[in-house]
Amino acid sequence: MKHAGFTLIEVVVALGILALSIAGLLSLLTSSQNRIGKSMEEWKNMHMLAQAAEYFMLQNEDPGGIEETFFPYRDHTVHAYYQDAEGLPDEFGDIVNQLPLTSLVIELRNASSGEIIDKLIIDRFSYENTIQDE
Repeated sequence: MKHAGFTLIEVVVALGILALSIAGLLSLLTSSQNRIGKSMEEWKNMHMLAQAAEYFMLQNEDPGGIEETFFPYRDHTVHAYYQDAEGLPDEFGDIVNQLPLTSLVIELRNASSGEIIDKLIIDRFSYENTIQDE
């Protein structure tokens, strides 16, 4: 009667292939977990910037600060200011009765270090310096 079995070399090769496939799977899981964490952080930052943008878009062009009831994040602060819009051709600035285009810049900062984490720039018409019809 013959005994069918595996040789030691066949078992070692099979275990090596199994170990390589498990190592590949674990590296994929680790990298996907890192990507998910980074995506969550970016989403959170953009969500905070969007909340601040909604608040500042309803304010006049001297945005000042934001109240804690509208921005309840203690480890982050928001700084907003206006600047001239960039990227428009010069001929668009000379149109009669054209409202000037300004950029609202909203910076999300770390509250403890003051470091800028992310920035949002919104181009909008400036209604502050328009002449009201009498």
